[in-house]
Amino acid sequence: MIKQLRNTIAAFALAALPFGASAQTVLFTEDFASQSLPAGWTNDSLGNVPALAWEFNNPFARAITGAGFDANFAIFDSDQGSTDDGIDELASLTTPSIDISTATISLFIEVDEQYRSLLGPGQGGSARHIEYSTDGGATWTTLVLDSVDLGYPNPAVHSSYDISSLIGTATALQVRFTWTGSWDWWWALDNVEVISYPNCTAPPVAGDATSSSVLVCANENFLLELVGNDNGIGITYQWQNSPDGSTWTDIPGATASSLDTNQSSMTYYQCLVTCSGSTTPSGSIMVDNKPAYLCPCPGDHGGVDCLGVNSEIDNVTITGTSLNNSSGCDQQTGVAYTYWPVTASTTAELVRGNAYDFSVTTNDDNIISIWIDFNANGDLAADEWVQVCTTSIAGTPNTVNWTIPGGATQGPAIMRVRSRLVNNTNDATSSCLTFGSGETEDYLIGLDFNVGTIAPELNGSVLYPNPTNGLLNVFFPNMKGQCTVRLFDGMGRQLQMLNNDNLVSLQLDLGAYNNGIYFVKVETPNGSITKPIVLQR
Repeated sequence: MIKQLRNTIAAFALAALPFGASAQTVLFTEDFASQSLPAGWTNDSLGNVPALAWEFNNPFARAITGAGFDANFAIFDSDQGSTDDGIDELASLTTPSIDISTATISLFIEVDEQYRSLLGPGQGGSARHIEYSTDGGATWTTLVLDSVDLGYPNPAVHSSYDISSLIGTATALQVRFTWTGSWDWWWALDNVEVISYPNCTAPPVAGDATSSSVLVCANENFLLELVGNDNGIGITYQWQNSPDGSTWTDIPGATASSLDTNQSSMTYYQCLVTCSGSTTPSGSIMVDNKPAYLCPCPGDHGGVDCLGVNSEIDNVTITGTSLNNSSGCDQQTGVAYTYWPVTASTTAELVRGNAYDFSVTTNDDNIISIWIDFNANGDLAADEWVQVCTTSIAGTPNTVNWTIPGGATQGPAIMRVRSRLVNNTNDATSSCLTFGSGETEDYLIGLDFNVGTIAPELNGSVLYPNPTNGLLNVFFPNMKGQCTVRLFDGMGRQLQMLNNDNLVSLQLDLGAYNNGIYFVKVETPNGSITKPIVLQR
């Protein structure tokens, strides 16, 4: 499960104030698009040469999403991919002088950020420190000094810090972001801005509710935000939810323009925006839940990455199927866990009642286990487990013969493979256990159901709109010859089948079905592709 976002900030740090229709004045902005130190900024240790400095090309490929993050941002990465750990570090990133002489009514420092902590100051950990100066750097005032996670795990957050007290008393501003500690993870920044907001105008423009994801696992955090809304002094916010998009209930404590939340089932969201007693509801959004089989527990290795990690999985093969995946550790993520995207070599169709040889090769002496979610409930249970071996030999395939239960649920299923150094626990109860060594790989396979491989004529295939409110267009620009298009529900049951001959597009009508997740499978003589779609009205 994604842990609850913790956000402890100074008293004058307010919730996000995203851009909207009111005539705010942007006095300064930096998005780090150049992938280098921006002009006028300094990157040091409070005036001294740092042991490690802020970087702008994400050298250790941290996957940061949410708020306004894109591929280009500033990051201080203390972990450095498990190199340079344990050295004392003090790294400060400082803006150039910013003219704030024209600010009126209110003034805010805004920034998208993610801070992943380990331990606090004095415990071998770190802290994030945000300060400002109005006298050319002679003196600094602290806005934030904190050492708890902020925007980690994803989504990252948009923070806004009120410095309106400077209006009329200062004409220039510098902002300094300082990471201090001896060993920790990272602090990433994007879209640093200084903005002056006006008073709000009634009736306010509420804009539309947006979400960092419209498909989430149960109890997985996601970020709701407003776009196109008015901003200004005097505006208040109240987020609401609804099971059907018509009956709305206030969410307690959800009184900022963004909301980090989670849900157990499909839910609609909107935000009431109020100015001077006049209230406008935003456009609503529906967030749906993924099927349980797409939401297994994390394959956690306690943050262990793959630079020098022991007992990586080098190959997984199921004899008699197309699944034959060779890889080193961590070809997809920043830790020793990979959920492999579907390709010909990373999926298999297993026939219920048949037996298969499952083979796993690792680079060390390991204990190896496999789970398959036979009942598609997302719980990799003890009765869905097989022990491949308890003492493997490095570089040698280890094979177990396993019969797929005849009563298993037809359709897509998660298969999990876990390795761990010998003399450690990796048994039937270990599917969700945190390992200190080894690697975890998840695969999407099918039980009497072909998840699909991509044929050349299916390259570039697009399903739109997705989510759809009923009519779905299927577009395959490279189609030559005949294909079959099938629609399945989330349990793998076929609902529709259409034959197509040399056409580049067709349309499916889902108007008779309930909101939820469906699969469209396009089959040709050379292969097939299966894509998920969301039906929401």
